[in-house]
Amino acid sequence: MALEELIHRIKEEAEKEIEEIIQRAEEEAKRIIEEEKEKGRKEAEKIEKQGKKEAERLKEKILASARRKAKAYIIQAKEEIINECFNEIANKLRKMDGKSYEKFMEKKLKEAIKEIEDGYIVSTRKEDEKIAKKLGLEVKGKTEGIGGVILKSRDGRKEMDLTFDFMLEKEREEIRIKIAEKLFGEK
Repeated sequence: MALEELIHRIKEEAEKEIEEIIQRAEEEAKRIIEEEKEKGRKEAEKIEKQGKKEAERLKEKILASARRKAKAYIIQAKEEIINECFNEIANKLRKMDGKSYEKFMEKKLKEAIKEIEDGYIVSTRKEDEKIAKKLGLEVKGKTEGIGGVILKSRDGRKEMDLTFDFMLEKEREEIRIKIAEKLFGEK
């Protein structure tokens, strides 16, 4: 009987040891599963944070682009309004009545004659001939424009452009600034 008892005890110990090994393995498996779940949760949080950061960065990029486009549209609209003002100024100069035009051109020509004493004018309007006669100047030729004249020296070395087109273009930036200040309160 001793042999049977020994076998029985060995068998019981083996079964007990197997149960302990299984229990330890199950506990180890649970621990590993929990650790992996925790790693997975942390990785998911990390990915979520990165996603939120990326979404925020993308949102800021889109907003910045939209702001730039809006600013460009505003600038373009303001430029269109300023150009309309220039066109209106040109139309008013083109439609300047005879007396006002004559008075203005006489003043400009008298100042110019101090620089070019012996000269003639190239005209843009019919009224220029009357002004030329009054100031003792000859009219030679015609040029296209909204008004004003070109005073040239007889020897061809000097020329003064007193046309409205030239004066507008020459003062364009200064006029543009004044229009912007007046309309938009900015320079």
